[in-house]
Amino acid sequence: MMQTMKIQGLILALLIGVLGCKKKDVSTQMDRAWIMKQAVHIPQGGGGRTKVYERGQAGNLFNYDGFLLDLSNQNALQFTDIGQGGDRFDFTGKWRVDQNIRLVLFELSPEPTCSEGVDCAKEGIQFFIDKISDNELKINRLYVSDKTGNTVNEYTLIPK
Repeated sequence: MMQTMKIQGLILALLIGVLGCKKKDVSTQMDRAWIMKQAVHIPQGGGGRTKVYERGQAGNLFNYDGFLLDLSNQNALQFTDIGQGGDRFDFTGKWRVDQNIRLVLFELSPEPTCSEGVDCAKEGIQFFIDKISDNELKINRLYVSDKTGNTVNEYTLIPK
């Protein structure tokens, strides 16, 4: 009898723990301004991974110091992308998270251009959300960027 009560108590405690743990809403966690910590480029068609930027490191191949992904307001996105040679591309628009795994930047102004037959004006700029915590956001671009030499880009971001 005593053993059964202990088991029932343990099961009840586990159920309360499991039911009390809610999966965090990714969009709520992303709701802030992010800057670049590290960028990795992968050439179109595969090949090696090249770390092109590490915040605070000298000799970076790309200067992502001006990169900004401000998600603090879903209806007023500010996105500063960086291209080859340090060119800045400033966009405003909106953002959403699809199925807790994909970040979509849409209704962008000016209209972005994409390579690989992707219509960024229609589909937005999209990233796979690889990892998110209070201190770090890791996203991977879902298609190549013509601004970085037709590479797929992996970004590790930190809060601004």
